[in-house]
Amino acid sequence: MKDVCLVSGKALWGVICGTYVLPSDEVVGNELQKAAPHLRAGLRAYAKPTGDHLDRWIMEEKKVILKKLFDLMVSESDDHWAKTASITEKKKNFVKELSELLVIESECKGDDHWGKTANITEEKKDLVKKLSYLLVSESGWEGCKHSAKTANIMEKNFSKKFELLGSKSKCEGDEKVVEKKKKFVKKLFDLVSESEWKGDDHWGKTANVTEKKNNFVKKLSDLVSESEWKGDSHLSKTGNVTEMKNLFMKLADLVVNESKCEGDDRWAKTASVIGLAMKLSNLLVKESEWKGDDHWGKTAIVMEEKKNFVKKLSNLLDLAAVQSWEVFQFFLVNEYTKADSSLPDLFTSQRDEESFRAHLLRFYLGDRLHLLRCLRHIVANTANPQHPYQSLFSDFMRDVLDKDGMLEGCLLQQVINNNNGSNGSTSVAASSMPPDGPIPGPSTHLAHHLAELQEILATLLVYYSSTGRSPLPATFKSLVQLAQGGGLGGQPDLQEGLREIHMPLVEALDATHALLLVLTINVDMPTSGHSLCESEWVNKLDPIMAGLGARKPHLAPLLAWAVLHLRAAADRASTSTSSAYAASTRTYHRLAERALSSNVFSYLQTALSCAPIQGDKLLLRLASSVVYSLVCATATCLPLAPAHQPVLSSLAKTLLAQDPPADLFWAEEDGGAGLLLPHALEVFPYEVEPLLSLATALAGANPDSCLKVIELLSEVPYLTWPLELGECPVQQVREGGYCTMAPLQLLPSITVPARTCGSLVPASLRLVAWNTPTNAWQVLLSIMNMLGLEVSSGATVADPQVMKAVCSTLQLVTAVLATLPSQLPALVHVVHEALVLLRRMSHVSRPPGVLVAALLAMLAEVSTQEAKNVWTELEGSPLLPYLALPESSASEAKRGKADPFVEYRAGGLRALVCGEEAAMGTYPILRSYTSLLAAAIKGGVRTGSVQGGVVFMAREVTGAMMRWWYRTQEERDKLFECCLTLLHHTLEDPGLDPSVHTLVVHQLVDRSSAGRTLLSVVESGASLEGMLSLPSHSPASTQALRLTRTAQMALSILHRLVGEESSTEGLSQLLRATPLPGVPLGSSPGVGRGQGSSAVPHLALTVALYAHQRLNPRLLYLALRTLTRFAQKLDVPLVACFGAEADGIRDALLRRLESPTEDVRVKVALLRLLTASTTRQQGLTNAFLTPPEKLLDPLVSLASLTGKGSMGHEVVLAVVELVDALWTQKYSTATRHMQAKKEFCDALTCPLTSHKPGEVSDAIVGHCFSILARQLFCANSSPPASLSAVKDRLFSSGSRSSVCLWSEHVLSKVEDGWKESRDVREVLVPAWRDFVVVLVMRARSWLTPQLKVKLAEDILEGLLRQVGSSEEPDQHLTLLLAEVYIALVKHCSKQLAEKQKFFEQTSKLLACLQGVVMTTSTHCQLLILGASLSLITLTDITPQSHNLVACLVGPVGNLVQQHGRLAGSAAQSCTSASTLGLATALLHQLLLRCQPDTAQQLLTQFPVVPALLHATETYMKSGDEEVVGEMVNLLATLCRTAQPWKEVSAQTLSSTLTLAVPSSKTNLLSGVVWCMVWGVRHMGAMGVEGGVNVAAIHLQALCGSLAIPHKEPNLALASAALVEALAPHTGLWVVLHQASFTQLTAATTRCIHITKHLLCTPRFVQRELGGESGSRSGGASAAAATTTASAISDAAAAITPATTAALNKMLHVLCACLSAIQSLGPDLTDLLCGPGSDVDAWTLFFHPSFRTVSAHDPSAQPSLASLTAVLELYDSHASKESRGVSPCHSGAPEVGLSLQVLALCAEKALLLLLTQATLALMSPDTAPRDAQRIRQNMADDMNSFFHHSLGRRPPASPLPTTMAGASTAGGHTHISLRYLRLAQQLVTRLCVTK
Repeated sequence: MKDVCLVSGKALWGVICGTYVLPSDEVVGNELQKAAPHLRAGLRAYAKPTGDHLDRWIMEEKKVILKKLFDLMVSESDDHWAKTASITEKKKNFVKELSELLVIESECKGDDHWGKTANITEEKKDLVKKLSYLLVSESGWEGCKHSAKTANIMEKNFSKKFELLGSKSKCEGDEKVVEKKKKFVKKLFDLVSESEWKGDDHWGKTANVTEKKNNFVKKLSDLVSESEWKGDSHLSKTGNVTEMKNLFMKLADLVVNESKCEGDDRWAKTASVIGLAMKLSNLLVKESEWKGDDHWGKTAIVMEEKKNFVKKLSNLLDLAAVQSWEVFQFFLVNEYTKADSSLPDLFTSQRDEESFRAHLLRFYLGDRLHLLRCLRHIVANTANPQHPYQSLFSDFMRDVLDKDGMLEGCLLQQVINNNNGSNGSTSVAASSMPPDGPIPGPSTHLAHHLAELQEILATLLVYYSSTGRSPLPATFKSLVQLAQGGGLGGQPDLQEGLREIHMPLVEALDATHALLLVLTINVDMPTSGHSLCESEWVNKLDPIMAGLGARKPHLAPLLAWAVLHLRAAADRASTSTSSAYAASTRTYHRLAERALSSNVFSYLQTALSCAPIQGDKLLLRLASSVVYSLVCATATCLPLAPAHQPVLSSLAKTLLAQDPPADLFWAEEDGGAGLLLPHALEVFPYEVEPLLSLATALAGANPDSCLKVIELLSEVPYLTWPLELGECPVQQVREGGYCTMAPLQLLPSITVPARTCGSLVPASLRLVAWNTPTNAWQVLLSIMNMLGLEVSSGATVADPQVMKAVCSTLQLVTAVLATLPSQLPALVHVVHEALVLLRRMSHVSRPPGVLVAALLAMLAEVSTQEAKNVWTELEGSPLLPYLALPESSASEAKRGKADPFVEYRAGGLRALVCGEEAAMGTYPILRSYTSLLAAAIKGGVRTGSVQGGVVFMAREVTGAMMRWWYRTQEERDKLFECCLTLLHHTLEDPGLDPSVHTLVVHQLVDRSSAGRTLLSVVESGASLEGMLSLPSHSPASTQALRLTRTAQMALSILHRLVGEESSTEGLSQLLRATPLPGVPLGSSPGVGRGQGSSAVPHLALTVALYAHQRLNPRLLYLALRTLTRFAQKLDVPLVACFGAEADGIRDALLRRLESPTEDVRVKVALLRLLTASTTRQQGLTNAFLTPPEKLLDPLVSLASLTGKGSMGHEVVLAVVELVDALWTQKYSTATRHMQAKKEFCDALTCPLTSHKPGEVSDAIVGHCFSILARQLFCANSSPPASLSAVKDRLFSSGSRSSVCLWSEHVLSKVEDGWKESRDVREVLVPAWRDFVVVLVMRARSWLTPQLKVKLAEDILEGLLRQVGSSEEPDQHLTLLLAEVYIALVKHCSKQLAEKQKFFEQTSKLLACLQGVVMTTSTHCQLLILGASLSLITLTDITPQSHNLVACLVGPVGNLVQQHGRLAGSAAQSCTSASTLGLATALLHQLLLRCQPDTAQQLLTQFPVVPALLHATETYMKSGDEEVVGEMVNLLATLCRTAQPWKEVSAQTLSSTLTLAVPSSKTNLLSGVVWCMVWGVRHMGAMGVEGGVNVAAIHLQALCGSLAIPHKEPNLALASAALVEALAPHTGLWVVLHQASFTQLTAATTRCIHITKHLLCTPRFVQRELGGESGSRSGGASAAAATTTASAISDAAAAITPATTAALNKMLHVLCACLSAIQSLGPDLTDLLCGPGSDVDAWTLFFHPSFRTVSAHDPSAQPSLASLTAVLELYDSHASKESRGVSPCHSGAPEVGLSLQVLALCAEKALLLLLTQATLALMSPDTAPRDAQRIRQNMADDMNSFFHHSLGRRPPASPLPTTMAGASTAGGHTHISLRYLRLAQQLVTRLCVTK
C-alpha cells in the first residue's frame, strides 16, 4: 500500500498527549516533522482544488520518474552496480512508484484507459516512447554495416531519437545529466551494434543464435511500429501484451546467453548493463501487474466497482481523487476496525459499502478537528515548563510552525477560506436539506464546519496569549468584518433550521470570536503605543465598530473598543481642546452605553460557560483573563449603575476562580479588589454571601490567593448590622454617624464594644458599619453555633439567611482545604462546629439537603487527612447508614448460618438521596457522601458507619443509578465517576469485612443490580472515542477526561471481579448480560462495531473493542489487563467470544504493537495477554500467529529496548516472557519462525551478550536463559545455525566469558538476595539451571575445559554454603544447584575426575549433608549422592584410586547408617528407599576402590550392618527390590573384605537375610548366598550353620538355578560357591540338613553336564535369552527338544555380544561347579599314595562310564564323559583358535569365550576326571568288566586329548608350582605342560593297572 502523505490528527494527539514512548523526544519529533505541513496549513491541506489537477500532478510525477529512470540506468551502467545495495533499493522504489502512479491514474480518471482517450497529452506519448526506446533498445540499428540482413527493421534515424532522448527529456536542464544520458545511450547503441550480424568469428559459430536474433528483431520492430499513437487504441490492441513480456524475456535470455560465447571482452565489460536490462525489464513488467492483470495499461487493472468507489469518495469528502485515495489508504491502515482480509468483501454489498463510506467520512471530519486541537496543544505548551515535551514544542514552533511568524497568517487564511467555502455547502434552506442518513449529511458537515472555525479561533487566541504578540490592525479589521452581520456562525441562511440544531456550536463559535476580538483590542494596554489608537486605523475601524451591536456577540468587542478609546481620549485630554475631547468621548460613551444596556456582562458570563471553553482549562484561564481585564478597565473608565452590580459580581466570582484574575485581583488596588471587595466588606456579617462567595472563588484559584483570603478574613475592618434605635444603646453623633453607648451584641459571641463609632452604609437606611476590626472566622463560628442552637431547640424551619450563611461558610472552608490542606489545624474549630451541627441535624426528621451536602463536602475534604477522627465522630449517626457486625455473627455468616446484614440500616440518607435528590435530578449529597466514604476506605477506617455506607452504595444506589433522572449530562457523569471510584477502592481494600466485600462482589456481578450499571459503563466506554470525535466534544475537555476516568474505573473493577473467587458463579451471567439502553457515557454510531451487527456482544468482545481506542492509551491498557484475566479464568475460548470481530481486533492490536508511537504500557499489556493465552487460550495465540511474522517480527525491535530505562526493561521482559511461553508450550509455528531467523536469536539474547550483570533485570536474564535452553533442547543433533553467533559471544575464550560472568552473577544472587528477590528465586536460578543442564547435554563442545571446571567449582561451592550454613538451608535453591552439579558431573566428567579438589569438596559436602539429613529433601539428597556416585565411577579400580576416594568413605558410611535407621519411620520427607539405595551403591563403589582394611575401619566407626539389616527387612516388605539388592551386594562386599559378624552375630546376619529375601527373588538371593559363602570361608565351622540355613530354606531356588545356568548365572555361581565353601564341613552339613547336601551336590554335578552342553549350542542360548523358546522350568530338556527343530534357523543366526557375555558367565559357573565337586572328593595324591584309603567313604558323583548322557533327561546321572567333553571343548577352542575355525560342534558360530577361564575349567575337569575314575576303579562295587571298559574308554579319549595338547604346546611353557587345588591357567590360555605330562603318565598307569 502506498505511503500516505496525510497525518492523522487523532494519532498525533495520542503521541503528544499522554503516551510514554521510547525514546520519547525522538519519536515525537519525527511525528511532528511529518505533520508540520498540515499543522501549518491546517484545513487548507485538505481543501479540494479549484480545478482538476490530477493530470498535472500525474505528469509532474512522470517527469520525476523519467529522471529517476535515466539516473538509475546511468549509475548502474558501470560494472559496480551489483556491489551497491543502495542501487537495487533505488530500483525497487522506482518501479514501485511507476507502477502505483499508473494504477492511480487509471483509477482516478475513471475513463476506459488513458491510452485510448482522445485527450491524451503529448507528454504521455513522449513518456511511453522514451520508455519504449530505453527498454526495447530498438534505437541504433541503423548505421551498421549489416543492415542488409535486417530489412524488416524500421528505417528510423537514430540521431533523431538520440536528440529526443537528450534534449526533450532533459529534466531540470542539468548538462551533467544530459552528458550521462548521452554516454549511456552510446553504450547501449554500441552494445546492440556489436551484435555483428555479418557472421564474424564471434557470431559465426552460433548460426542458430543469429536466426533467433533476426526473428526477434522483426517481431519487436512490428510491435513497436504498431504502437505509434496514430489514433489506434494502445499497445494492448496491437497484440497480446503477454507476447511483449515474452519478447522481453527472450531479449534478456539472448543477451545473457550470447554474452558468454567465445569469452569476448566487449561482452564481459558490458555484462553489468546486460544484467540491468534483463532485471529492469522483468521487474517493470511483473510489478506493473495488479490483481493478475496482463498489463498496467489495460482498464482491467482496477475493477469497475473500485473506480466508482473512488469517484464516490472524492465527491463525499469534497477532495481531489488523489487526496481521497490517500485518505482512504490512511483510514485502512489506522482506523479500519475490521480484518484486513475482509476489505474486498466490502464492495460486494451496497449496504456495506455505504456504511464503510460513512465511517470514512466521520473519520475524515473528526480527524480534522483533532489536527487543529493538536496544533493548539503545541502552541499552548510551547512555554509550559511542566509539559514533558516543552523544549521540543518550543523548537518546533520556532523552526517549523511559526518560522518568520507565518503561523498567524496561515490561521487567519484558514478562517477566511473556511468561512467562504461554507457558503456554498450551506446556502440552501434548511427545510430543503435532506436529513442525515447512513452517510452524514449537511447537518453533520455544518457541525464540523462550526467546530473547525471555533478551533481555529481558539488556536489564534492561544497563539496571541502564549507568544505575547499583538495582531496587526489589518488582522483586527479582518476579524471584525467576519463578525459583522450574522457572524461566522450566524449567516442569514443559517438562521432557521440548521442553526437551531447546532445552537451550542454557534454560541461557542461566537463566544470564541468575541473573546479573540477583545484580546486583540487589548483594552488594558497603554494607549500611547497601541496600534489601534492610531488615527489612520481609528478612522477606518470606527465605522465598522459603530455598526456592531445587533447581536449579543458584538457587545464585548464593542465595549472593549469604546473603553480603549475612552482611555486614549483621557490620555490626550491634556493636549486637546475641550470641545474635541467632548466630541470624541461622546461617541465612545454611546457605544459603551449600548453595550452595557444590552447586558454585556451577562453575555460574557454565558460565553464563559459554553462547553468548549468551560471544558478546556487553558481556554477558560485565557478567556477569564481577557474578560477580567475588560471588566476592570470598564469599571475604571465608566461609572457603572447599581443595576449592573449583581451581574458584575456574579461574573467576577466566575473569573476570580482562575489563576490570572486572582493574581490581578490582589495586585491591582484600583482593579477587582477596589471594585468588589469594599462592597462585600461593608455588608459583613449582616450579609455574608458577598464576602464569602468572593473569598471562596479566590481561595480555589491558587495557594497564594488562598493564603491572602485567610489573612483577609482574620481581620475585617467593619461589623455591619441593622440599626434598631429603640432597642440598641446607640446614639447618633452626626448625620449618618453613630456611636455605641454600651456594648452592643450582634451575635451570640460577637459584641461591639462601647464607644465604637459607625456609619450608615450607602444606599441603605438602617445598616450601620461599626468600625471595629474583628476576626471573621469567629463571626462565622458564631453563626454556625447559632444555627446549631436553633436546630437543638426543635425549630422546624431554620432561618433561611442563617442557613445560607452557614452553607457559604462550609463552602469556603471546603475550598480552603482543597487548595491548602495544611490549613486544617487552623480551621479545627470550624470542623468541630461542623461535626456538632451534623450530629444535631441527624435528629431532624427532614434535614435541609443544601446544608447536609455542604457539611458532607467539607468533611470529605477533612477526611482526606483525618479520616479516623471524622468517622469516629460520625459513628452511629442516624443520618448515615450503619451496619453492626458482631464477631459471632460475622463468623456464622462466613459459614452460611446467619444473615450478616440483619443489623443494617440505611439512615436518613436514603430519603434524601433516593427521594429528594432523585426527584430533582441533582445529587450533591450523594456525591459528597461518596467522596467521604472513599476517603475513609483509603484511610483504613473500618467502622460500622463505613461498612454500612458501602452496603448502602452497593445495594441501593449503584443498581438504581441507571433508572434515576439527571438534570444535566454533567451531573450524571460526575455521579457515575464518584460511585465507581468508591467501588474500586472498596474492592482494593483488604481490610474490609469479608461479608461486605462479598456483598459488593455479588452486587457487581448481578446483572439486575449494580452489575447492570457496570456493564453499561463498560459498553459505552468502548465507543467513547467516537463521541469524543464529535464536534461538540474535545479529548482535552473536562467532560472528556471525566468520562475517560469513569470508563477506566469500570475496567479496573471488572479486572478485579474476574480475579475474585467469590464472583465465579455470577460472573458467567454477567459476561452474557445485555446492557440497558441509555448508557451513561453516550455512544457514537457504529464506532468499534462491525457494520450491520445487531447482536449483543459477549462482554469479552466489548472489552476487546477497546483495541480501537487511540485517544487515551490508558483505556486500552486496562482493557488488555482485563482480557488477560479473562484468558486466565475463563473456560471458553476468547476467540469464540470475539466472533466475527476476532480478526479485526487482532489486526488492530498488532498494528499498535508495531507502532513506534504507541504507549509502552499498552505493548507490555498486550504481550502479557498473549503470554497468558499460551496455556489456556491456544486459539487466541494461534490467531495472532497466523501468520507468525506479524507478531514475531516486531518483537525484534522491542527486544532492543533494554537500555531505555525502566519502561524499556518492562517491554523487554514482556517480550522474553512471551517467547519463553511459546517455546514452553511448543507452538511449532512460532518456534520454527524464530529458529529460521538469526535476528531473533540475536535480539532475544542481547541482554546476555551486550550487557553486564546488574545492567539488566534478573527476570529478563532468566527468561533469556530459558529461551536458549529450550532452543538447544529442541535441536535434534546439533544446535541450530541461528545460535552460532550467540555461541561466539557467550562462550568466548578465557575465564571471563559471558556465561562465566552470568554464572558468577547468579551465584552471587544466590548468596545475597535469594529470599528477597522473587525474580531470582522463581525465574533466574531455575532458568540458569535449565540452560546449564541442556548445554552440557546437547552442546557440551561449547564449553571449554576451563569453563567446565570453573562452573563445577562455583556450583559446588554454592552447595557447600547452602548445606553447611548455620541456618536452615533453602530446599528449593539447594535442589537447583544440585541439579546443575549432577549434570556437569555426568556430562563433563573427564576434567572433574582428574582434580583431587573435587573429591575433597564432595567429601565436605557429604559431611555437611549428614548433619542436615532431617531437614533436607530426599530429591536433593538423591541429586547430591548421584553426582558423587558419577564422580566415583569415573575413577578406575586401581591401587592408586584409594588416595582419591578414601576421604568419602566416612561421610557416605554415616549417611548409609542414618538412612538405614530411618527406614520405615515417619520422616518420609528426608529419607526414602531410593536415597538409601543410592547411598549404598556409592559406599559399595568406594569400598571397591579402597584398600581392604578400609571396610573394617568403616565398620569400626559406624554401625552400618545393623542399619542395613533393618532397612533390608523394611524395604523388602514394601517391594523395593532394587534398593534391597544394593544393600545385599554391599553386605556381601563387607563380608568379603571385613568381619561384619563382630557387630552382629553370624546367626543374626544369616537369619535376617535368609528370612527377609524370598526364594522367588533370585536376583537378591545370589547376594545373600555370597554373604553366607564368605562367612563360611572366614569363620569356618562357625559359619556353616548360616550357609546350611540358606541352602535349606532356598534349596529349590538354588537347585533350580543350577539347572538353568544360562538364565540364572549369578545365582548358579553363588550356589556352586556355597557348595564349595561347605565342602570342607560335609559332615556337619549332612548332620544339619542332609537333603540340601544331597540335592545341591547332585544339582552341581548335573550343572556341569548342562553348562557344557549349552556352551556348545550358543544359538540356542541366544534364542532362549531372547524369549523365543519354552518356559524357564523346561530346563535342559526343553533346550534339547528344540535344538533339532531349530537347526536351520540357528545356522543363520548371528551371536550377539549379550549372548557372548552370557556364555562367559556360564563358563564361570562351570568352573565353580567343577571346583565344588572337586572339593567334595578326596585328594588324588592321598587316594593313590595314602595307605589304607577308605574308598567307600567318598561319593562317586559321576557314573563310572564314558557313555554319553542325554541332556534331555533331568534325572540321568552324568557320566565321566561329561568331564571329557569339557576337555574336548577346551581342546577345540585352543587348537582352532589361531586358524579362525569354529570350535563348536554342528556348525556353531564363533564365540568369544574366555580362554583363560576355559583353560582353568579344563584343568579342574582333568583333575576331577582322574579322581572320579580312580574312585570308580578302586571301588569294590565296580565289576571287572566295567573297570576294563572304563580303562579302555579313558585311554582312548585321553590319548587323543594328550596328543592334541602336547603336540601343539610350545616347548618353553611355564610350569605351575602346584598342580592340585589351584591352577595358574588364569593368567594363560593353555594348560601347563608339566601338568599334562604328569596327567598323561597317570592315565597310562590307570589304564594298564588293574
